[in-house]
Amino acid sequence: MAVIVSKGTAGYSGWRERLKGTFLITFPALLLCLALDFVGGGILGKNFEKILTHYPLILVILPGMMDLRGNVFGALASRLTTALYLGKISRIRDPDVTTNITMAITSSTIPLIILWVAGAVQLGLSHSAIVVLAIVVSSALFIGLVLGYSTAFITVVPYKHSIDPDTIAAPLITSVADLITIPSLVYLIFFYERHPDEFYAFTALMVALLLVLIYRSRFTGEYRKSFREITLILTALAMIEIFSGSTLEHYGEVISKVIILSIMYPSILDSVGNFSSIVAATTSTRLNLAGPSELRSRDFVADVGSVLLLSPVIGLLTNLIAVYVSHLAGLEGGMIWAFVATYPILVIVNALVGIGVAYVAYTHSIDPDNVAIPTVTTISDVLGTVYVVLLAESLA
Repeated sequence: MAVIVSKGTAGYSGWRERLKGTFLITFPALLLCLALDFVGGGILGKNFEKILTHYPLILVILPGMMDLRGNVFGALASRLTTALYLGKISRIRDPDVTTNITMAITSSTIPLIILWVAGAVQLGLSHSAIVVLAIVVSSALFIGLVLGYSTAFITVVPYKHSIDPDTIAAPLITSVADLITIPSLVYLIFFYERHPDEFYAFTALMVALLLVLIYRSRFTGEYRKSFREITLILTALAMIEIFSGSTLEHYGEVISKVIILSIMYPSILDSVGNFSSIVAATTSTRLNLAGPSELRSRDFVADVGSVLLLSPVIGLLTNLIAVYVSHLAGLEGGMIWAFVATYPILVIVNALVGIGVAYVAYTHSIDPDNVAIPTVTTISDVLGTVYVVLLAESLA
């Protein structure tokens, strides 16, 4: 697939190339993301009652934690893509790549603590809450290392093969984040229950590795500014995610009555966020390369429109795969046609939000690469959580 840069813009050369790119590159990426999401969704559905009963604080943190990982590393993918187009980086081993990865991991620390504090205040400080904090921290640091270098790989390698990373990097990395977030949390719960001493040693090791990365990074003025922007934005978004987590925990009993929705939950949030991330990343790149006038071009509208055409297909597949996974897990589940019909509307609304956020950030001298994806995926989580609750209440 030939990706061109014309008059400072990145995109496909014509309608035939655009549609070919959408169905041969973007659609398979979204389909892979959907399949990955159901790994976490199946595990969540299977262990939903256990978490709700013994570790309810995890449900308060879960939407924010999933979103933080998607936000941080989705934004990292967007920044690395822009850096590739501007010629600032060319290899995974570049020092700037290492610094960006370290910045991504550390910038999510404060929001995670805020989410935990909010959950502890809501549900009460207990021994279970302390255990959840250790689980969240160890999971965040370990997976942060995995996601950081995975993000670098899926931006640099496609770019070297003349594929626009904006069309695949953000959705893939956010889905990989969701894939490993839920299983890692469940695994660490079992790890703690069976080997508590080894679990705490593992947590200490992860903290030590983070300190080593910070020592080896070089936070110049440009990176310090980006770090402040990202941390401030993620902290604000974490405050919003408290609503999603509290809603999920509060309506956990309702969702458990329509258990297929707990299986679909990660996929709904992630797929809507994926569509929005593609649109937001495309908008950010065009703004950084050519300015606001590029958003009025037919090419930009066509790029966005061709991606959104996939939303009805992804919605239908989400429900079909959920039925299959629920049967594999020994749970009940069937088609929810109200979901299939309304899912594309949810996608379009969030995509428009992504365009708007990127534009507003750019016009206020804030790098849209740092704010567009985090903001739109957070909004996707909030709207997606409310959406799932409303579906559950209508079906329960």
